[in-house]
Amino acid sequence: MHKNTRRILLFDIDGTLLDPAGEGRRCLHRALEDVFGVTGPVDTYDMAGKTDWQIVTDLMTLAGLEPETIGASLPAAFAAYARHVEIAAPNFKMRVLPGVLDLVSQLSADQRFILGLVTGNVREAVPHKLRAVGLDPGAFTFGAFGSEHIDRNQLPALALYRLEQHLGEPTPPETALVIGDTPHDIACARHSGLRVLCVASGTYSQDALAPHNPDFLLDDLGDLAAVMEIFNSF
Repeated sequence: MHKNTRRILLFDIDGTLLDPAGEGRRCLHRALEDVFGVTGPVDTYDMAGKTDWQIVTDLMTLAGLEPETIGASLPAAFAAYARHVEIAAPNFKMRVLPGVLDLVSQLSADQRFILGLVTGNVREAVPHKLRAVGLDPGAFTFGAFGSEHIDRNQLPALALYRLEQHLGEPTPPETALVIGDTPHDIACARHSGLRVLCVASGTYSQDALAPHNPDFLLDDLGDLAAVMEIFNSF
């Protein structure tokens, strides 16, 4: 495969590949109780598009904890969250979103595409969430995660750096596309000079996403022909 024909796809998870059905929120509630003894307003806080690092920091700040206390316990909080996700995953009610299984299967069989993840999720929790909805974590060969930086805008560049290290050659920004479902996905793509496909399969409608000017906007990933047309031509 010539590098000029390569297409790099950076997928978000929640709201893009799967409907989390509140399962992650419940696991985070347990993790915060384990580590900090308080949860903050976890049941009402808007998590969409944010990193788990930011979510934990915001919730514990709202609960009255000092920044030093929060920072010192972040690794323990991430580990506790991943552990609760692993324990709960066999009984998760989350579901894969329309078209995703067929899409990932087709992309995985096409050597032109390299699939990665740019997600706010704690890295160690990701395989359990993907397997819970029938997705093979091995289909996504690189990525950057919400336990690695508080600012989602930094994650695409980190993911592409890791891919460059693996391939041993540069990954031009014009060969990469972010796929997500929130304005935060659009912002992180723009910050890294990448194009973005947004889907309205999460908490934001097309009308809410359109003013943020994604390069492509669809209801979801269910129309395989339409999605592949974008992936083949961006």
